[in-house]
Amino acid sequence: MRKVFLSNIVLVSLVPTKYFSDDLNLNGKNYKFPLSYLINSEVKAKDEVVIITGVEKSVNGKNRAEEYYALYKNEIEEILKERDVNIKFIEIWQKNKFDSLTFNEFFKEIADNIHDDDILYADITFGMKPYTISLFVALSYITKAAVNVDLDTIIYAGRYNGTDEIKDINCSQIYDLTGLFYLNALSGRAVQGQREELDNLLKFIIE
Repeated sequence: MRKVFLSNIVLVSLVPTKYFSDDLNLNGKNYKFPLSYLINSEVKAKDEVVIITGVEKSVNGKNRAEEYYALYKNEIEEILKERDVNIKFIEIWQKNKFDSLTFNEFFKEIADNIHDDDILYADITFGMKPYTISLFVALSYITKAAVNVDLDTIIYAGRYNGTDEIKDINCSQIYDLTGLFYLNALSGRAVQGQREELDNLLKFIIE
């Protein structure tokens, strides 16, 4: 059973950020990337860990996304260096020129790299919106089509614009969107004529 962590790499300038969350226990850590908090809390000794990351491919030499991906890999390796885990990094290279099939191909590459019995953790904070949507749809597809694949947690980190006690550091709140993911799964199973029945179910689920 593999623990698989999926995300798209950040494209905007990476600035010092103070992450906080009402949904997750961040254990007082200070990481550059939101998914690192889940990697730190969920990976145990002897686990088989797979890191799947969408990275924008540079045209001439390195781009910022590749530099940030290198930082992300270093952060993960530092977190896991004493846990005796088997870790594999998989890059899914993203185009910076698009055609009608670009995001469908990304969807397929995500799905192809997920195996039966995987436990999935995902971060949909970064990347171009079509790639983020493609990742979300791929997760929805694979949890239905594969055998015993569990989407454990999906997160999003949003910018915080309120008062920050720590000067010169941006604040970002990490939200747990796992419930929203499974509402999408419920929507996918709906059939015509079930509206009243499912509306009542939603009232029960969402008080």
